[in-house]
Amino acid sequence: MPRKPRLDIPGYLYHVIARGNERRPIFWGRGDYEDFLRRLRPALAAAGAKCLAWCLMPNHFHLLILRGGGSLSGLMRHLMTGYAVNFNLRHGRCGHLFQNRYKAILCDEDEYLRGLIAYIHLNPRRAGLVSGLAGMSGYRWCGHGAMMGINPPDFLDREYALGYFGEIKNEAVARYLAFLEECYSRQKTGEYSGGGLVKSLGGQWNILYSGKTGAKELSDDRVLGGGNFVETVLKEADQADAELPSKAEIVERVLKEFNVDFNEILSGSRERRVSKARAAYCYLAREKCRLCGREILKELGLSSGGLSRLAARGRSILCLSNK
Repeated sequence: MPRKPRLDIPGYLYHVIARGNERRPIFWGRGDYEDFLRRLRPALAAAGAKCLAWCLMPNHFHLLILRGGGSLSGLMRHLMTGYAVNFNLRHGRCGHLFQNRYKAILCDEDEYLRGLIAYIHLNPRRAGLVSGLAGMSGYRWCGHGAMMGINPPDFLDREYALGYFGEIKNEAVARYLAFLEECYSRQKTGEYSGGGLVKSLGGQWNILYSGKTGAKELSDDRVLGGGNFVETVLKEADQADAELPSKAEIVERVLKEFNVDFNEILSGSRERRVSKARAAYCYLAREKCRLCGREILKELGLSSGGLSRLAARGRSILCLSNK
């Protein structure tokens, strides 16, 4: 069964998880952790996104991101591709670093933000890497120290996150700590992973009974939230998809703006006019009409790294031409 497209909607909260290929380590030492964070800072800023919790573990990472105007897919692609390429060069390895694609669960902020912050920051403690709250404060690769005010907030939006625990900072920190202890005793590994219903071939929703109330509840494995929230999100996603330009409209725009033929774009010509058109097409096809990355790779004969570089160049070209 083909995977459903990700839900990538401005203003929503996302729990993002990525694991190492075959669950192998993706961070081998301090330099790896620092390189990842150096890439995360500008990626968040470029996307206009907020980070409300984060944790880097030896073989996976968690990010809690409030999506801004830029796409979550663009943010994660630039972060993970750049990191993986540099990791392989640094350690003299080749092949995929990450296991499949990252998982991004759209979450009901009001209902789940507090629990998600605790769940993400408790990862080192649950894994036995640290002991107690004191150990968590000393774990450098996690947002807990910033929440406590021990470390600079850096890219973590501490004020926004603590606002869910109280209006006065000292009280909010105390409530945050108490909530961590409460969650440590009851949260389970794998929690907050989204819910599970999908549309049938006839377009109807398969409804299961909620374990809590016995009531029928609409759900989707890409969303963490109640039935009403899921319904709202899916309607917004359908509306956003309906507003996306088609591939034919993207092609028409590029051919007209750069005065080229589509066969020239596919030819690989290095002529300046054609090269700029190819980059613009690559960016628009990937970011504006959500054309499958594999389709673009095959069409233009690119590697995944080449696709990212060409799309970035296309973004710059179009920004300059629109000024």
